[in-house]
Amino acid sequence: MICFQRTGKDPTNMNKFCDPYSEDDMKKDVSEINSNDRDTLTQIANRRKFDAMFTEAINKSKITVCYLSILMIDIDYFKNLNDTYGQLSSDNCLRQVASLLRDTLKRSGDLAARWNDEKFACILSDTDAVGAAKIAEEVRTKVLELAIPNTASAVAEIVTVSIGTVTSILTDETSYDTLLKKAEQALSMANEMGRNRIFISVS
Repeated sequence: MICFQRTGKDPTNMNKFCDPYSEDDMKKDVSEINSNDRDTLTQIANRRKFDAMFTEAINKSKITVCYLSILMIDIDYFKNLNDTYGQLSSDNCLRQVASLLRDTLKRSGDLAARWNDEKFACILSDTDAVGAAKIAEEVRTKVLELAIPNTASAVAEIVTVSIGTVTSILTDETSYDTLLKKAEQALSMANEMGRNRIFISVS
């Protein structure tokens, strides 16, 4: 299920949007992330790398106007999973979800990062709300297809995820903290509305 909320001005009257990543950029492998920027357990980017990439996106916005979308992803009832199946199983779940995210986000301008225990955050460069919703739904569906057992979940007997997305037009005045707060709020809405769903916010 996808839920949608729009805040702020309608961005559709903007007449200059960028695709700042060349074909060569898009072919670069995520393995280029160095060890200091990589989460030890999942081998995807950590929060430090996420912060750096967001700053880079802001710098690009000084040259040309760009969309940026953020996905905040929470594994539903992860604590119950850990308590029921143990740490080895929960760690394996995190690795599988991280691998799925890495395989789904293939452009070098996109990034999947581990945010905290059971939460992931993704940057989608030059991606509007429609594109973000499509990717978020792809992620949600692929997690279901993994069919990782979680009989301790109140949603399903397999692992599911809730996803909050926010989309904004970047400028040099874009606030990192504000955008993240909106992504967290969107995720909270997805959780409050029953989990295993997407809530989309457009700022």
